[in-house]
Amino acid sequence: MTVEKILLGFDPEPRNILPALKKISASFGFVDEENAQKMADYFDISISRIFETATFYDLVKTKKRAPLEIQVCSGANCATKDAYRVIREIERQLKIKAGDQFNPKIRLEIVSCLGQCGNGPVVIINETAFLRVTPRKIYDILKNYL
Repeated sequence: MTVEKILLGFDPEPRNILPALKKISASFGFVDEENAQKMADYFDISISRIFETATFYDLVKTKKRAPLEIQVCSGANCATKDAYRVIREIERQLKIKAGDQFNPKIRLEIVSCLGQCGNGPVVIINETAFLRVTPRKIYDILKNYL
């Protein structure tokens, strides 16, 4: 599948920018500058508007994925259930910092909401969700990925 074929599945109207971004991100792993420019041309808008929309949503990636991608929910419910202690424990175990782009093999992101508020804290590792994660449980979860 090409970006052009994906775009042809959408009318070039502003309401279709996000669905197209999601589909391109899911198909290619991320939306790079070249594909963003193709979208901008198709929707007749600026490339900055494409990236403005893409970077607002956690589900749309604008950078190539690392082999180990970890997302931790920081929404209100997860935060009150020690999500930040889980994040600190991941940082300690993996010797990385959330949001850093320096390690090409591991990326730790803090995201605003993963839609599992009753099951927090929620951690997603390479698209596998772990619910009710505690700082103690994260070691056993991570060892399966290292």
